[in-house]
Amino acid sequence: MSELDRQILKTIIDTAHDHYFVVNADGQVTDVSPGAAAVYGMTREELCAANVHELEASGVLKPSISLEVLRTGRTLQMMQLTATGRRVVAQAHPVFVAGKLECVVSRSMDLTDIQLLQQEYAVLQQRFSDHLRRNSRGGELSGVSQAEGDRATAGAAQAVHDTEQYAQSQAEQRQREQSAREQAECEDAALELGELQVRSPVMREIALLLKRVAPTNATVLMLGESGVGKTAFAHQLHRWSQRADGPFIEVNCGAIPESLFESEMFGYQAGAFTGAGNRGKAGLMEQAEGGTLFLDEIGELPLATQTKLLKVIQDGMITRLGDTTTRRADFRLVVATNQDLAARVEQGQFRLDLYYRINVLPVSLPPLRERREDIPALIEQHLSRLNQRHGRRKLLDASLWPILMRQDWLGNIRELENWLERAWLSAPSDVIDSDSVKTLLNTCSTNNANGLGNSFGFSNDKSNGIGVTESFTTTDNSHSPNSLSEPAAEGAVAMPVPKLGPNETLKEGLARIEAQWLREMAAELPSTYAIAKRAGISQPSVVRKLKQLT
Repeated sequence: MSELDRQILKTIIDTAHDHYFVVNADGQVTDVSPGAAAVYGMTREELCAANVHELEASGVLKPSISLEVLRTGRTLQMMQLTATGRRVVAQAHPVFVAGKLECVVSRSMDLTDIQLLQQEYAVLQQRFSDHLRRNSRGGELSGVSQAEGDRATAGAAQAVHDTEQYAQSQAEQRQREQSAREQAECEDAALELGELQVRSPVMREIALLLKRVAPTNATVLMLGESGVGKTAFAHQLHRWSQRADGPFIEVNCGAIPESLFESEMFGYQAGAFTGAGNRGKAGLMEQAEGGTLFLDEIGELPLATQTKLLKVIQDGMITRLGDTTTRRADFRLVVATNQDLAARVEQGQFRLDLYYRINVLPVSLPPLRERREDIPALIEQHLSRLNQRHGRRKLLDASLWPILMRQDWLGNIRELENWLERAWLSAPSDVIDSDSVKTLLNTCSTNNANGLGNSFGFSNDKSNGIGVTESFTTTDNSHSPNSLSEPAAEGAVAMPVPKLGPNETLKEGLARIEAQWLREMAAELPSTYAIAKRAGISQPSVVRKLKQLT
């Protein structure tokens, strides 16, 4: 491009009534027209230094049309609400070079003033029509008196006055809306959410609550289904706390064998038992000194260990195995579970006094299906991680977003991330489209989704977390029909569904099939981690289920 062409293009952008944005493939704003500053509330320099991901997250663009085009690779048009309260209609077009999306060019037109003028004109027109009707009625009565003329003049003046009042009220309303947006932005900035993706009101309330209690040493109990983000919130609580410079020690109570739990948690002295190290070992509680101890799956703790943990919480002292010296325990305790601890107390599987000790500040994280506003940001975040990890830039086709938003995600964030990774790896091109997803969903076990019909080969029973297909498959007649160590391949042979026993309920039948599958996988696979990967559940769940079988 010659210098003259560059100057012509610059003049067009600088003098255009519409507002232009140029965004590269990474979402970085490379150029904007000068008039955009008044609409978006940022200077041209600040906009050019920003990324559309940041602008959307901070509410400057609601939503970012350039980001949508980067996701879909298609031309789009939409309405936007800016941080300054302006309403604009925006169009964005992808720019491809050699088949690769290089940048997005968008332009927007401010409709706010036009809409206000239309509203004010409608009010004035209505007042004027009323004035004319009153005058015409006066003329039909053969002459208008001076008093009537005065009233007509007063009516016109009142119409003008009412119009001015309406315009003023609209301006005040815009000011209130702007103040509310600024307050919300200030709250977001004050929250310092880090990696957390919080968009729904209920999750914002939870984040605000945790931020308020973070400076204290109060024990926090995280409740919620598996995969809702309990660990992520525990990390963020630690970062908000005054112990942020100390260690964050995470312990999965269901993953440590009962025989080793005490030595791992409390540590041991040299020679405390056969195989003990010569120099002893500090337990996980000691390692959490000055920081946060996060006990995940606390409902899995054996009763004997619960008693010892209760004593540590009450006394604030730790005694290593084989030692007579007590050590001070200085850590902030955060616990999490996906079980109903109150029910376990009633069943005698959890100590009531320990329950009261840890239930100081219970925080229930809702499942993803009850806060669907968080799904787009979670998808965008994980897709960005996958692109960075694998060194490619893949986008989700626009047709997939409604499907993903309707999905129930019974496995919550963990299932969503797992699905995205499989979709990313399965997509042959840089656009993850519906065709590749249909193939993926027809060959993978996925939780129930609304609106996909037969695209999913599995149904679900929430009572025990098992998905049961309409048929079992095997890839080779030389294999046992019940072998589960390897997934079924395409073109597999269908086998009949097991029948319920004569007096067997559905729940009992599913439990029997689950037990059979678990025993076969335990015999064929080398570890509980391999079983968890094959079954598509967490390793602590595998440990818990195998314990129930013994």
